[in-house]
Amino acid sequence: MKKNRNHLPDTFPEKGNKAAKVYNAICSELAMDGDVHLDLGSFSTTKMHPYANKLITEQLGKNFIDYGEYAQSKKIHDRIVALLSGLLNVPDPHSIKGTSTLGSSEAIHLALLSHKWNWKKRQQSLQLDTTKPNIVYSSNAHVCWDKFALYFDVEPRKIAISSFHQYPLEEIIKNIDQNTICVGAIAGNTYTGSIDPIEELNNKILEINSTNNWDVGIHVDAAIGGFVLPFLKEQNLQWDFRLPLVRSINLSGHKFGLVYPGIGWLLFRDAFFLPKELIFPSHYLGKPIDTYTLNYSKGASMILAQYFSILQNGISGYKKIINRCCKTAQIIRDRLKESNYFEIIDEGQLPIVVFKLNTTNAIDLYGFQSQLRARNWMLPVYNAPGNFEPNKLMRIVVKENFDTTMVTLLCDDLIAIYQNLNHYRL
Repeated sequence: MKKNRNHLPDTFPEKGNKAAKVYNAICSELAMDGDVHLDLGSFSTTKMHPYANKLITEQLGKNFIDYGEYAQSKKIHDRIVALLSGLLNVPDPHSIKGTSTLGSSEAIHLALLSHKWNWKKRQQSLQLDTTKPNIVYSSNAHVCWDKFALYFDVEPRKIAISSFHQYPLEEIIKNIDQNTICVGAIAGNTYTGSIDPIEELNNKILEINSTNNWDVGIHVDAAIGGFVLPFLKEQNLQWDFRLPLVRSINLSGHKFGLVYPGIGWLLFRDAFFLPKELIFPSHYLGKPIDTYTLNYSKGASMILAQYFSILQNGISGYKKIINRCCKTAQIIRDRLKESNYFEIIDEGQLPIVVFKLNTTNAIDLYGFQSQLRARNWMLPVYNAPGNFEPNKLMRIVVKENFDTTMVTLLCDDLIAIYQNLNHYRL
């Protein structure tokens, strides 16, 4: 039997082994992974309360899709949909619709499918062409928007941004037509953490809908901001269901929703916006069930963990955690700016610090990243999605477990590594 360098088989083993030995072998290999608590580029939650861990472990065997056998889990799921819908200001609490997903990518695909279906029905009622649907969104959108366009045969009208904070509103508006199934807006993009001017976008589309007798709506990708913006002390942004054209919103429970991967949520403004034709009936498990998901089976544990976090923290708890994360992020920004070695790119709205090296001379950014990795810090280096230079950025996501001691150590290391590389280059 062929084995890899860690003496674990590369082919399906003929015989099994003792559980303890298998466990130790796998753990030895996984020890080569980075420390999840020092992965500062990832948005995913890495720590939950011990009772949450206990709940998750006890519920791991439940296949959520079996509504007949696990009816109480389904009731809790629907309760979460109602709670989150209220948090995001649905206009009619008696007409709530939504679903859990494995993450925001699935949620966005499901949302855009519903927009496409509603557009198609309206086109058919007006006896118009249904063969050329398009979606309009900016280039700082998550890659899952591009995947949706490819997989579901929709033209992507992806509008390039020209600077870190210049939202291409006029170009977005120019690219909308009667074949637009919806416009994408982002409440916290992955690259810079910025928030699109969703209220202004809403008002502009209202105007062109009225002028042209169109019915173009908005989907808000709030994977990052969905569990942040409602809890900020000063939250003057209008971005959720209070805006009449926002018809669907996705959130990531495994980001600032304080749950491990993977759990996402898709919420609709009203049950009307989820076409009944897309709700799929089946009876594989003995009793008829209706679903709106891309997959079928999935565990119930992360759904129940989301309920745990909501009940454990409440609004006051989420406010405390989110505002502490934002305060910590601001401490990092201030420290990096004071050094004069880094340029802060993010706008300071979310607990995300995005920066680049502040130098006119070439310091190897990947060498910088490698030296950070040697000190166990994991920070991504990536290209911003725009036609401008320089556009290589780094990101620090400030999560609940990132305390002031870690802030001091990280900033000290960032500054020391910059000084060392700069001295070596000179």
